[in-house]
Amino acid sequence: MANELTHKDPGSELTQAEYITSDGTGHVFESQATGDILYASSSTVLSRLAKGSDGNVLELASGLPAWTASPTIGSTSWANANHAHAASNSGGTLTTLGTVTTGVWNGTAIATAYIGADAITGAKVADDAIDSEHYTDGSIDAAHLAADAVTGAKIADDAIDSEHYTDGSIDTAHLAADAVTGAKIADDAIDSEHYTDGSIDAAHLAADAVTAAKIGDDVIDSEHYADGSIDTAHIADNQVTVAKLVDVARGSIIYGNASAASAELTKGSANTILTSDGTDISWSAPAASGKNIGFILAMS
Repeated sequence: MANELTHKDPGSELTQAEYITSDGTGHVFESQATGDILYASSSTVLSRLAKGSDGNVLELASGLPAWTASPTIGSTSWANANHAHAASNSGGTLTTLGTVTTGVWNGTAIATAYIGADAITGAKVADDAIDSEHYTDGSIDAAHLAADAVTGAKIADDAIDSEHYTDGSIDTAHLAADAVTGAKIADDAIDSEHYTDGSIDAAHLAADAVTAAKIGDDVIDSEHYADGSIDTAHIADNQVTVAKLVDVARGSIIYGNASAASAELTKGSANTILTSDGTDISWSAPAASGKNIGFILAMS
């Protein structure tokens, strides 16, 4: 091929000696340094490109190679002061990159657009790096929560409602003093075992609530009767014996007075007789007639 450099002694390197002919003529690099690059600046001319600074990359500028600290790949400028890398530009897409450390490329943060879908795995995330702003609303499911992770401090006020309790999960210890009001007790829920002995007072009983069926045998005594509360209708026949009558003086008589009430007629004087005027009875002196005398004799 015309103008092609031919390696006289093929090997791993092309040295300056191989550019010089036996008569001492030929191409001589007089100022080359380690890292310089030889390139074709035209179809007939070879030129030297001095080495770039550490971290520079080689890119084409107007068709010729040049060192730059900020190469342009597609429409984006990339800086890399620490890593040599190879890249291809196909439609503006970076297909091969060298190592990137701590999320920064030559001091410049790597934009989201250059990170592939699902490229950031758990191993790539530093400890304690995820904070509240990194979660989208509703993204934390039950499976993400560790056992016992939701403490009381994590629960908002008024957040617990009836659907959050499992059946039978509320024990006595969970109830505050006086928390169970009448409105919380279901109809017909209170039974005999719920009352402590002596806990039902007169104020708790509705009017006419104590029926005969509720009174035990032999529990009504004299103190339970109000004065005058026992009428004739309450007394069975033949139940008032002499022993039940109030004590009266010897010789007195119990009778019904004009008010239809029981009254006591004390004994009369000697030799008096009991007489009636058709309304009341009284003691009287006997009349001087045989009939009255006979009555006195019969009564004596």
